[in-house]
Amino acid sequence: MNSEIQAKLDHALQEKKLNKTAYGEIIKWLTEEEFKEFSPSLTEKINKNEWENLMDSFYRVVIFGTGGIRGVMDLGTNRINNYTIRWASQAYSQYLLKHKTSNVQNGVALAYDSRHHSEEFVKETARVLAANGIPVHMFNYFRATPELSFTVRTLGCIGGIVLTASHNPPQFNGYKVYGSDGVQVLPDTGKLIEDEFKSVTSIKKIDFEEAVHRGLIKYIPDEIDKKFAEAAKTASIYKSRNVKIVYSCMHGVGSQSVLPVLKELGFNDIVLVENQMSLDGDFPNVKGQFPNPEFPIVYEDAIGLAKKTNADIVLLSDPDADRLGMAVPDREKNWYPLNGNQGAVLMTYFIMNTLSKNGKLPKNPVLVKTSVTTELFRDIGESFGAEVIGDLLVGFKFIGDRIEHLPKDKNFIFAAEESVGYLYGNAYRDKGAETPAVVASEMAAYCKDNDITPIELLESIYEKYGYYAESLYYREIQGFGAIDQMNLAMKELRKNLPKEIAGRKVVKVLDRLTGEVKNAQTGELIETRKWDKGDMLSFFFTEDERTVVHARPSGTEPKMKYYTAVKGSLKEKTKEELKAQVKEIEQEIARLFEDILKTIKVDVF
Repeated sequence: MNSEIQAKLDHALQEKKLNKTAYGEIIKWLTEEEFKEFSPSLTEKINKNEWENLMDSFYRVVIFGTGGIRGVMDLGTNRINNYTIRWASQAYSQYLLKHKTSNVQNGVALAYDSRHHSEEFVKETARVLAANGIPVHMFNYFRATPELSFTVRTLGCIGGIVLTASHNPPQFNGYKVYGSDGVQVLPDTGKLIEDEFKSVTSIKKIDFEEAVHRGLIKYIPDEIDKKFAEAAKTASIYKSRNVKIVYSCMHGVGSQSVLPVLKELGFNDIVLVENQMSLDGDFPNVKGQFPNPEFPIVYEDAIGLAKKTNADIVLLSDPDADRLGMAVPDREKNWYPLNGNQGAVLMTYFIMNTLSKNGKLPKNPVLVKTSVTTELFRDIGESFGAEVIGDLLVGFKFIGDRIEHLPKDKNFIFAAEESVGYLYGNAYRDKGAETPAVVASEMAAYCKDNDITPIELLESIYEKYGYYAESLYYREIQGFGAIDQMNLAMKELRKNLPKEIAGRKVVKVLDRLTGEVKNAQTGELIETRKWDKGDMLSFFFTEDERTVVHARPSGTEPKMKYYTAVKGSLKEKTKEELKAQVKEIEQEIARLFEDILKTIKVDVF
């Protein structure tokens, strides 16, 4: 490092353009052999005085959440790059060698999607694992995230990793870790890996090609793809194929998982959104280059094609094909993208009604959802005699874990989360786009066969069970130390819990950190629920807990999220009136949090 660069860094530290952590890390990246590959680009950033970028890139270590790491790809400890991928892989290796010694020779399965640098990152992961003496089973091309879960279970691996940032924009990538059961690792395991993450002193590496030659890295045979497709096809419960489908993989791997499964099951009338079918990490033809099927804007091209071709349903999978969105028409051919709750309701009712009518509903059926997913899911399931597990924290890993540990006499059927994540059947333990694609397509065929639209089916469900107006609102928090600021604000909110929100009396409050349910008016402890612990507050406005607002910070991003639901009878209130109540509640809880944020300062210097 030359004196001019040193002087620039010293001046930036003095002027508080860098804090001490960022300053020290940048010097390390400029002087140590491990970071030699990054030195030219880092020097260029310093010469261009890109201090805000450098501060954000180096002022902390990228958060190792309960399932792995995710972030923007760039230089720095707070970014996704070859070094942070190797670092995470060394930490994971140390965790396995310390806690899973007897089974470590079963190896780790690796998969990656079509995002920029995913292939490069998976090879970095493989060479670190191999250098630590851990066998690697690796796909030789892009695969869907749920296939990684399936592969871990099928090959009997000790764990798995998939390189993906799921539905995030092009500049993101990530690293998700799975246990031997095919479930993303839970908080207790995540904490153990995070501890190793902090204790890494050196990173072991081996040349990738040498490791392949020595058999330390082996490619997964194509037979796994066939078994995965066969497993997904078991989601078929209705024989009719009287349906026209418009499908887009949004430049992701669904073209290799969702599409083959549908075709093998005999869905031959599929119209592809051709300009979105290429495997392209820039997602160039997705509106906003943000390929999230939760966003209505990404459906525009597909719906336009559906109108031209007189289709019956639109299906969209996200880039790693672990989420499925759908859009459906009404009788006047107006098209509506469905949110995750609406999709869950339609598919759940179709599944339970079809299995029940055909005498194929097994004994002791079980449905599973997260606590922020619509309670209409519970109402439907229980009406068919199913046990509905709905107390789970946000994240499909909690669903997968609960399914994995069901008693042997219980029969899991279907799971859903409000963020368009679904799973049918027992072949794997993560959400995927392929099984709900089968269910949704058969649901659309059922509607067509019975001369009703999916919208009319949804309306009939509301008439039978009641209407839920629901919304997810999130607020990004800007600036350095944003996540610390957000977490501190949650602590402050707990000190003075509201007794009323938007003119509505809060009946009781559930704190998921402690499991305590308290009377919101008196503070008296009502009960303690032995559920999974997480940083979320639930404010219930009714004793049956059907009208509620949940508040939680994101686990990996500086975002506060508010999930609001108001249950009502359409005989008493219009949908618009109930939706207006939802808006009032979410705006008020967000305002309360904003007021707290104004009082909190996090100094990163």
